[in-house]
Amino acid sequence: MTKHRRQSLFAAFTVLFLSLTLPVLVAGSAWAQNQRGKDAGVTQVAPLIEKLKTADEFNRDETIEALAKLGAPAVPQLIKAWESDNLLVRQGAGDALEKIGEPAVPALIKALESKNKRVRWLAAAALGDTDNSEGVPVLVKALKDPDTRMRRIAAQSLVGMSFDSSKSAALSAAFKAAVPDLVNALNDKDADVRSHAAWSLVWMGIEAKAAVPDLVNALNDKDAYVRSSAASALDSIGTEAKAAVPGLINALKDENARVRANAASALGSIGTEAKAVVPDLVNALNDKDADVRGNAASALGKIGTEAKAAVPDLVNALKDENAYVRSRAASALGKIGTEAKAAVPDLVNALKDENDEVRGNAASALQSIALSLQEKANTLSPKELDKTISDLEAALKILEAPKAEFSADNIRTFHLSLNALKAQRNANLTYWIQQNPWRAGILFYLLFFPSLWLTIFWLRPRWLLRINDALKPYEFKLPETLGGAPIRIRDLTFFSLFVYHPRVLDAWVAKHIETFHEEFSKLETVKRRATYVPVDVELDDKKISLEATELQATFNKKRICLLLYGEGGIGKTSIACQMALWAMESDQTKRLCKHRQLPILIEEELSTQIPQGKHPFLEAIRGKLKTLTHHPQAIDETLVKKLLEQRRLLVIVDHFSEMTEATQKQIDPDSSEFPINALVVTSRLKSSLGKDSKTTIQPQKIQGAKLADFMEKYLDKLGKPSLLKGPDFHKLCADFARLLEEAERQQRSTTVLLARLYADLVIARKEGKKDENLPETIPDLMLEYVNEINRDVATNRLDERTVHADAKAIAWECLKPTYKPATAKFKDAIAALSALNPQDVEIRLKYLEETLRLIQTVGAAKEDIRFTLDPVAEYLAGLHLIDVYGNNDSKWQGFLTVAESQPGFPDAIKGFLLAVRDCYLTKIPGAKNSDFLPKEIEHRCIPSAPPAPVQPVPVSP
Repeated sequence: MTKHRRQSLFAAFTVLFLSLTLPVLVAGSAWAQNQRGKDAGVTQVAPLIEKLKTADEFNRDETIEALAKLGAPAVPQLIKAWESDNLLVRQGAGDALEKIGEPAVPALIKALESKNKRVRWLAAAALGDTDNSEGVPVLVKALKDPDTRMRRIAAQSLVGMSFDSSKSAALSAAFKAAVPDLVNALNDKDADVRSHAAWSLVWMGIEAKAAVPDLVNALNDKDAYVRSSAASALDSIGTEAKAAVPGLINALKDENARVRANAASALGSIGTEAKAVVPDLVNALNDKDADVRGNAASALGKIGTEAKAAVPDLVNALKDENAYVRSRAASALGKIGTEAKAAVPDLVNALKDENDEVRGNAASALQSIALSLQEKANTLSPKELDKTISDLEAALKILEAPKAEFSADNIRTFHLSLNALKAQRNANLTYWIQQNPWRAGILFYLLFFPSLWLTIFWLRPRWLLRINDALKPYEFKLPETLGGAPIRIRDLTFFSLFVYHPRVLDAWVAKHIETFHEEFSKLETVKRRATYVPVDVELDDKKISLEATELQATFNKKRICLLLYGEGGIGKTSIACQMALWAMESDQTKRLCKHRQLPILIEEELSTQIPQGKHPFLEAIRGKLKTLTHHPQAIDETLVKKLLEQRRLLVIVDHFSEMTEATQKQIDPDSSEFPINALVVTSRLKSSLGKDSKTTIQPQKIQGAKLADFMEKYLDKLGKPSLLKGPDFHKLCADFARLLEEAERQQRSTTVLLARLYADLVIARKEGKKDENLPETIPDLMLEYVNEINRDVATNRLDERTVHADAKAIAWECLKPTYKPATAKFKDAIAALSALNPQDVEIRLKYLEETLRLIQTVGAAKEDIRFTLDPVAEYLAGLHLIDVYGNNDSKWQGFLTVAESQPGFPDAIKGFLLAVRDCYLTKIPGAKNSDFLPKEIEHRCIPSAPPAPVQPVPVSP
């Protein structure tokens, strides 16, 4: 038992001994192995350093990596290697120490005490690559080293370490403690030391505020880099550097651009404390250096609302050629906030800038301004609020564009701000209405109706005329005690300001012009002149070829009074009808004036049977307008007057000189109450319409080469240019010229009508519709014209003699009252035909009108008839008189006596008198110019030819 206990105690003691000694043994073994490793590492350093001398680039990197892996044991030898004269060795040793890092710091600090300058320099530089706070004091101490290069390297290393000062509390504390020494270094005699000392302070920020006075002094340093670094240090200190403001203002004028740029940035960091510097920063916006301009803009933004005076200049900076400046300007305006609201339109434009940063900053600025305006919306005037909302809506439209690529947050913010501003606008309006109900009511009255009518005016202008008709019944008069003045709802609601505006009248014309054009073209007068050949005319004594473009200057005047004058058949009515078609042209370049016009053709006497107080001329126009537009009821008189005043109706009065004096008096453009501002009149007399305020057009004679040209164009218009060619065409012109010899002797024009009638007869002959003989006199031409249209009748054709007799009798009835082509009463025409033959009188009259279309019924009551072509009427009437009077001179004397009593004799009836003379010479057998009638008419109507000049007779010496 005892033996067993002893064995147990021995075993326990053994275990206890081993447990106590084993760690010591293991540690000893590890220490021994580590020591052997260190010894082995130390022995490896020298060969590796030696290898640096010859290693190529690849092997060199491997060698440096191997040295770095050896760690702290290699540090002493690596530092020792800095003493080598071999540059590769020194560089490799430095790279290895940098890779070893923190473990090398103590040795590097110690190396600063080396007697070898190169070692000290490299050690100081190597410490700059670490962030060990223990290196700061020794480097600061080195700032006082007598060796300039040592001080430079120490200062530069401190700059490198200061970059990371904010990452380590120990490092930050070390630099804070170093501020006094860095301040002292600002006064170093070496510029590099001074500038790097300042840069070390840059990264310390507000912790370097004690250095402000010395940094201000450094702003005046002779070295630009020192001044620039000092300005940057003050920039980092911020508001605590407000004492530097005067010095920084001076620095804005420094000759070095980097100094100016850093000074501007520093003033911005000082912020509102530097508000007095705003004018100087505004000046800096015009600096030649882009960085200065950009930093100045940024500084103004940091000053904020206190820089509101700079807004106009910042707006200009948005247009700077440099994107950085534009970007900083946009950002600054956003930071100024509400006070920069005037810049919103320019910021909206900046959203379309080519530079991404500018667009982004513009969007952010608008967002900031919108938010600040939202907060101060209740302080904005209604006008400012409306302007702001309008500008922000324009910005939102750009932001929401698919290609804009602005952030959704910006867009959402804009929507919120806009909605808030709109809500404020509505709230302002609601509050104002509650406080000023009477004013609100008046304002509503003044705005609602004009706005309503204006909306309709732009969208559906013709509706205004319908509304006008609906409002007409709502008119009343005030009691006589209140003056009895008429009150119209249309006036009270401002409706009258819109209803007859030119836009409304144009809409009315556009509505009816297609129907009007179709019906106008069906008029007998217009149909007969559908084939228009341009002729030469004299426009106010200026000869032109008549086209629409030549008349545009005349028709664009506020008032047009145009007289087309010349003898019968010269083409006056044809030109007037062509003007009517030009007035309705859809193409403005081919139109008479800028707007379209509805032509109203008045060619009959004005009715005297109209309601009292109505104007016969105006009523005739209303009637024509109603008929041609298919209007179901009479057109409002006021509307017609407005259409006339605004030249939307072109009134054409045909045969003015042949109308009665009573009708002519009703058509008086010189009257103050004359409502027509676009009037065209055809007349045989130039004296028509007085002497003043009229434009005149006189068609010119067609003779010589112009006759051939006219014939050629006429055939072309008929689509028959090849019908007459070469000899046939020349014979046509020669025969026609011979026919006109008597007219030429009488100094009468070769008229368009005669040329057309003759050409039509020649065409009919060539196409086999008539015999070969052509008329040789004008009276025969007129009769042949009647024969030709009678031949075209297919059924129930009357014989030519009956047609001749009836046509001549009615022609005389039309001319008998005034000796001018006018109208005859229907009953008088019936009586004249009955006198010839009482059978089928109305059928014969109807045949002349509806089948041959020689005559037409005119007038509202359809009681009058007239010939469609005045010269035809004159010649047929002349032939009728030849049949009645023959060569009885006494009867012709009576005829001439009546002629001399006619108003305007002889000019007013010259065409008829000469037609009678032609008929006499053609139809009276053996008639001569010396006979009584031809001689008397010639004496009265044909001017005497001037006597031939007397040729001087040579006198013998």
